[in-house]
Amino acid sequence: MRKANRSVELYSLIPAFLLASVFAVPAQSAESLAKPTNWSNPATWPGRKVPAAGAKVEIPAGKEVILDVSPPALGGITVMGKLTFADKSDLTLATEWMMVHGELEVGTEAKPFTHKATITLTDNVKDEQMMGMGDRGIMLSGGTLNLHGTRTNTWTKLAKTAEAGSNVIEVLNADQWKAGDEIVLASTDFNPRQAERRTIAAISGNTITLDRKLDYMHFGKITFGVDERGEVGLLTRNIKIQASEDAAQTYFGGHIMAMVTSKMFVDGVELERMGQHMELARYPIHWHLVGDGGKGQYIRNASIHDTYNRCVTVHGTHNVRVENNVTYNIVGHCFFLEDGIEHGNEFVRNLAIQIKCHPTKPCVPTNLAANGEITENRQALRQASFSGKDTLLPSDNTVTAYWITNPDNSFIDNVAAGSDETGFWFSLPMHPQGAFEGSDASKNIWPRRRAARVQGQRGPFQFRRVHDRSAHQRGQHLRFGLNSDAAVGESQRSGEQTAGVALRESDQLQEPQWRSVGPG
Repeated sequence: MRKANRSVELYSLIPAFLLASVFAVPAQSAESLAKPTNWSNPATWPGRKVPAAGAKVEIPAGKEVILDVSPPALGGITVMGKLTFADKSDLTLATEWMMVHGELEVGTEAKPFTHKATITLTDNVKDEQMMGMGDRGIMLSGGTLNLHGTRTNTWTKLAKTAEAGSNVIEVLNADQWKAGDEIVLASTDFNPRQAERRTIAAISGNTITLDRKLDYMHFGKITFGVDERGEVGLLTRNIKIQASEDAAQTYFGGHIMAMVTSKMFVDGVELERMGQHMELARYPIHWHLVGDGGKGQYIRNASIHDTYNRCVTVHGTHNVRVENNVTYNIVGHCFFLEDGIEHGNEFVRNLAIQIKCHPTKPCVPTNLAANGEITENRQALRQASFSGKDTLLPSDNTVTAYWITNPDNSFIDNVAAGSDETGFWFSLPMHPQGAFEGSDASKNIWPRRRAARVQGQRGPFQFRRVHDRSAHQRGQHLRFGLNSDAAVGESQRSGEQTAGVALRESDQLQEPQWRSVGPG
């Protein structure tokens, strides 16, 4: 695997307010743009030559180009002005990378894109470094990303048990789903790898005929007042961002990164083969040191699957909304709050299925089960997990669907339906760390003493539904750690009932208090 770029590591250690002057690009209003011209029009381009295969394209400031055709594979695109996809036909765009200082638009919140749009990030030219943000990405430096597709019904539950050997399932709500769509059924067994991906062959109301029979049973009942119906997630979207197929062998996928003063509005988008394994700051969706500028930004109704380095990373960024997303077959902590300074972010009704420590290798837990369920040499396992050979962080060897470093964020109605290790993990530092360690901003922030948010209000932290079937293997839905990376203590709980959690205001490791709040 490639080594993380040193300049990126440097940027990651500089607080947001110091980076603002480095990455700020003057904003341009719609009024400042010249009349849009089509990509296919020779008059749009210097020398009246439409970009050929391998070309590095620049759209200058003040200019809007409408992508009305599918161009040949390009060597890179720099957007100083605006690049807009025309919503008149299906479009494909292949490029090594995209650097956005202006705006990339595929649909808007008011007018979603209705055709199919596919952006494929290639890697024919190795180890390019774009302003410290690496390679094979959509990289925003003061720019705006507007991606808005049509799908909003992203996941549902089984209406009844789906038996092994059956190719027909019934769900609670299949609105917007259609033949040809890919879906994933969460495991309802102790083994999280019993999640199954299938294509819809036919659909009638909420009855779905699959292209292949199921290998496993998927439970679909409410028992003793506990909702144990398996989740079914929709993977297909009409806007798709992906790395080319070679990423499945190299684990060097694409990434989307928003730097200081950048803005991301992502809705109804599919992300596949994204994230760069063992690379810092190379994640499928990544807000990087955006600070208070995160307010109003979001990723929602998205499908993030077959990734090699996390799902959604919120780093040094506040008040973004992560809502109604489906994730499947993910390597590393999936929904990730990085340094413990992040606050006011909202994680609402997300579904995480099959979270793995490594693309192919098993987990080597940093925190072994309390009753010694792992029989191998404990010290040797712990040492191996800290070697960094196979995971980005040591704690990724005890991978979790939701990695939470500051309780001053909202987590509402989220589901962890299949993690190799843990569903929800609190890893609470004394003060923010990483890029903010020792800074003035961090001195007055105490994640361990912070009251958690309940639906945006302060108070006991509430999981409306604690649901991590795979964690039943170790009896572990929730893990609590007061170290910066690897937790030194844990809390275990079995069953699928709802739990409310309040942390005592103490700097010492203590057993968390539990308070039942009833079924969610």
